[in-house]
Amino acid sequence: MSQWAWRLGMLVVGGVPAIVGGGLFWHFFEKWTAVVVWEIVVLFLLSLIIAKGDKKAAQQAHH
Repeated sequence: MSQWAWRLGMLVVGGVPAIVGGGLFWHFFEKWTAVVVWEIVVLFLLSLIIAKGDKKAAQQAHH
C-alpha cells in the first residue's frame, strides 16, 4: 500500500471527529476558543497516529 494513500485516508478519518467535535464544542460552550483548542488536540493526535504509522511502514520496508 502506498504511504500517501494511507495518510490521506487517516486525514479523512480524522476529519470526522474534528468537524463533529467542533460542532459539539460550539453547541456546549459557544466560544471559538473551545473549538480551536479541540481542533488543535485532534490535529496533535492525528499527527501522532500518522507518525506512528510512518515508523511502522518504514520498519516493514526494511524486512
